[in-house]
Formats: sequence, structure tokens, C-alpha cells
Amino acid sequence: MNTPEDLSDEELLEMLTPRQLAELDRAIAEMMGPEGLDKVISLQVMAQLYTVRAAERDETSALAMLQMAAAMRRRAEILAADPKPKPLG
Repeated sequence: MNTPEDLSDEELLEMLTPRQLAELDRAIAEMMGPEGLDKVISLQVMAQLYTVRAAERDETSALAMLQMAAAMRRRAEILAADPKPKPLG
């Protein structure tokens, strides 16, 4: 298997079950949403932060952080495509 850093967002997200992905989406909404931060730019910045920080972690932690970053980028794409998004999860 490649190292987590070598995987694309799609590959990272495909490793998750639909339930895990839904839980990740809910976690992102809870983390970002209450303060009005569930915006495209905020999600992109947080995803980049998680990606950078993943390089400092062990492989298992890096994988989880990169999956979170991929899910944030996915959510940002959904929000960018729909100005009035429906809740994920």
C-alpha cells in the first residue's frame, strides 16, 4: 500500500464505509457549522491545515487526518456547487 500522503482524496474516501463517511460529514458540520464557519474557504483552509499536520504524524494518524481533509474538500466542493446546501448526513 502507498503511504497515506500518496493517496488521492477519492482513494482516501473510498477506504471509508458509507456510515463512516456520513459520521465524518456530521463531525465536520458540528465542528465548523455552529460558528458559521461551514463555508467553502474555511473548509479549504482547514483541509490544508490537516494535510500539512498529517506529515507530522504516524501513518495511522496521518491516514485519519488525510481522510478528514479529503472529506472537508469534498464538503467544500458541494457547498461551492450549491449556494443553499442541504445538510450532509
